[in-house]
Amino acid sequence: MESAAHPEGGIYHGWKLVAALCCILFFAAGGGLYVFPVFIESLRQEFGWSMTEISGSAAVFAIAMGFSNPLVGTLFARFGPRNVMLFAAGITVLTSLGYAALQNLVMLYAIALFSGFAVAATTILPAQTLITNWFRAFRGRAMGATMLGIGAGGLLLPPLNELLIRLLGWRMTWVVAAAIMLGIVVPLIAVFVRARPADLGLQVDGTTVDPNTLLENAAPIVGLSVKRAASTTGFWLLVSIFLLQLVGVSAMNFHFVPFATQQGGFEGQQAAFYYGMAVGFSIPGRLIFGWLADRWSPERLLALSFVLLALGPIANGVLLQFAPGDARLLWLYAVPFGLGIGGNAVTMPILVGRCFGELHFSKIMGLLMSGFAIGILVGIPGAGVIFDRTGSYEWVFILCAAGLSLAILLCLLVGPDRYRSEFASLE
Repeated sequence: MESAAHPEGGIYHGWKLVAALCCILFFAAGGGLYVFPVFIESLRQEFGWSMTEISGSAAVFAIAMGFSNPLVGTLFARFGPRNVMLFAAGITVLTSLGYAALQNLVMLYAIALFSGFAVAATTILPAQTLITNWFRAFRGRAMGATMLGIGAGGLLLPPLNELLIRLLGWRMTWVVAAAIMLGIVVPLIAVFVRARPADLGLQVDGTTVDPNTLLENAAPIVGLSVKRAASTTGFWLLVSIFLLQLVGVSAMNFHFVPFATQQGGFEGQQAAFYYGMAVGFSIPGRLIFGWLADRWSPERLLALSFVLLALGPIANGVLLQFAPGDARLLWLYAVPFGLGIGGNAVTMPILVGRCFGELHFSKIMGLLMSGFAIGILVGIPGAGVIFDRTGSYEWVFILCAAGLSLAILLCLLVGPDRYRSEFASLE
């Protein structure tokens, strides 16, 4: 089997798809998930809105994105990924123009609602589904290279947008974002996104087949139904793992800068630097874990990502108790926590595909990802309540470390091969 190239000497379309998805995620996920905070100060100055009012729109976005994932999975199965992604990218163009024309708080919340769906339908779940469809032996490396776009976008787009705001103003910066979506992301989706290798007369990982014998030679697409998957212990273990990850990571990400400035003894610029470093280290984390995922069992690799994640709140707790202002401990937060974020993003969909197969992957993964909203709504406000009541982030770090550590054990209990026997005879 030829893995990376077309037998006639060309590059396997799956790798072209990886490059396209990486670029799509750079702009759609990097912009959709990381850029909005750069605009907060401009909104406060122009409209006089409070942080609570502006933060409310982020909650609306999170709810819309999280609960859109099951719908996105169903739409993918019915209409195909290219059609759904093009439709959602069009909505993103309109929401960016909506932000540029923003007039009142109701408009802000309405745009956040539509933006949440649009980001869900153009970023993580679509990319995970397509890579699962196109790769098997090289799925880890392909997933890691694809997800690289999110980390790179999160690292580079916020400072770029901050520069554009200073040069062009915040409204024109949103117009630029709309132009990028229309001029770069939409064409990439139209040209490169195809649901499965069979659409181009190919098999998974790059083997070509004679179109006249495609149905006889192509490997069957197999997997558990959504109903059967949801009845397994493994599914509910994965639900618990996903929620623990979202609660812990969202609380740490959102509250890291306030902790570092209010209790850690650091200036705002220093705090922002180490937060950026955590995002930055997620980039090699995605590549390293992608390479390892083709060699190690996914449940053990996912457990390793949670070991790294748990070191983040532990390092911050040690800093809080024993060494305020010691930047070395912030490196002990940023490096493992960033690597863990990258590894988790790559390994989770690989484990889901290993457990339940490819046939209904988008629906099953979409159902799992509905926990996105729940995790964020518990993690971020919950940490805020704890700080307000205790005047310290100590218990936030303890609970985050405990939850992420519990996820390590749950990962080792999943047992992905337990369910594959139900459809192994078809492979």
